Amino acid sequence: MLSELWSEVWEVGLLALVIWREARGEGELGMRAVAWTVRNRVEHPTWWGTDYGSVIAKREQYSSMTHAGDPQLSRFPLADDASFAQALEIAYAIVNDEPIGNPVATADSFYDTSIAAPNWATPDCYVGTVGRIRFYNVDHDFEAPVIKTSPSPIIAELPGKPPEKNWWQKLWG
Repeated sequence: MLSELWSEVWEVGLLALVIWREARGEGELGMRAVAWTVRNRVEHPTWWGTDYGSVIAKREQYSSMTHAGDPQLSRFPLADDASFAQALEIAYAIVNDEPIGNPVATADSFYDTSIAAPNWATPDCYVGTVGRIRFYNVDHDFEAPVIKTSPSPIIAELPGKPPEKNWWQKLWG
């Protein structure tokens, strides 16, 4: 059994890698949106998993982590990558249930517009768009209202307390 501290570090690191691989070019808002899709799945466990590890590792769900054809699968951040530091901060806030705005309330799925829309990306599931990423509520849970509009390139920034800067440095003194 992993210690509680190690378990948290592992979840944060794994989530940060997903955020970085999937949305590093979309700024903080896009990175938070991707992080929230993972958390929404963790909070509503079903076939896609029950915790951060199982949700992220579920085959074909976060392609940058599991799909052999995804070019992101073999990419890792360098130690001084500012976007990975930002992904770590977002992941820490998400895993530790810190207040951080959710720009895609109810979204549990997304796809990058550089690929063809998947079959599950239907208008009735559409939540919103951040940059080049379209977000969907595929399981139709309704913890918050779903925006029923056509895809738009803009989603408003929601308020949220950012996590303490460089929090991870405290772990290693």
